[in-house]
Amino acid sequence: MLPYLLLISASFSGKLLPPQNLKYQRFHLWSMGIFCWLLASFRYVTGFDYRLYEDIFQRVADTGFSGLPQIEPGYLLLNLLVFRLGGDYRALLFVFHLLFTVLVFTWIGRYSPAPWMSVYLFLTLQHLALSMNFLRQALAAAILIWTYPFLKRRRFLPAWGVVLLASCFHWSALIMLPLSFLLCLRPAKLHYGLASLAAATAYLLDPLLCGVIARIPKYQHYLDGMYWQGNSFLYLFLPLGCFLFALPLIKQAADEPTVSPVLANSIFYSLLIQLFITRHFILERLSIYAAFFSLLALPEAALLPDKYLNARTRKVILLAGCFAYFLFAASQGFHGVYPYRGIWDRVIFP
Repeated sequence: MLPYLLLISASFSGKLLPPQNLKYQRFHLWSMGIFCWLLASFRYVTGFDYRLYEDIFQRVADTGFSGLPQIEPGYLLLNLLVFRLGGDYRALLFVFHLLFTVLVFTWIGRYSPAPWMSVYLFLTLQHLALSMNFLRQALAAAILIWTYPFLKRRRFLPAWGVVLLASCFHWSALIMLPLSFLLCLRPAKLHYGLASLAAATAYLLDPLLCGVIARIPKYQHYLDGMYWQGNSFLYLFLPLGCFLFALPLIKQAADEPTVSPVLANSIFYSLLIQLFITRHFILERLSIYAAFFSLLALPEAALLPDKYLNARTRKVILLAGCFAYFLFAASQGFHGVYPYRGIWDRVIFP
């Protein structure tokens, strides 16, 4: 727990810096990025899939692309490049987490209204933890957040190009093809009502989905696994809380045509998709891509004027709520990264 608590505490130091001094703000942002990169890279058997990805690297080193045809080509190529340059699995982790950190922290620095707050959310909302477990999906998400500048201007073709690039690291990134349209729609009762009705219908027709999957050999093994089981409705508290917190942002996007609806809609669709965790745990992974936009959406919502709560109170609520979620995630052992183990623990955990 201590490494994570130290990082979370350090993220607050950005609040103490003068906001008008961009040099200091950038220094803080990239200092935090370096710390996150090193923490993730020096881990050892931290993350449920640590050994799985170690095995993938070794098989790529032994056989090249032919040994793992079911793994996305982008991730295979990354493994192969690291191996051909003389690196081992540890080198792969350093390269992978460097790419992930640069993509996310550059995006935060360019688009966040409060970078220190976005870094705090990155840590407490488990995005760092995600990157230490779901490597392929984490990198796909880090690429997909760069659809944001294109979606803001409704430039779908370059946004789809980014989606296709992300799908080279995890096929599930293709969910952003339909989501790219939905995120650009203006929030409205009809829009949200139809989307909610569609989600409810899919939720109720779950037995039909199971029947379809049972006939697809590639995915049949999921039906008997732990990831096909449903989780408690307790896991909906976070997305529901984020949605309620972001209501002023959603209202602003609905009322002001000049304001992009992308961030507001991302909170709503993240909630809808995460609803399915109560049916099948594995389906919650599809919400990761929309949830990443919360790193911008929640700070935007916190800074908006509200007739009921001032900005200071809203920030306190956001920060306290996210820290409570961090404690919950740590107690549940999310992503297998709690407690943290570094390479110095290798003698203890061979």
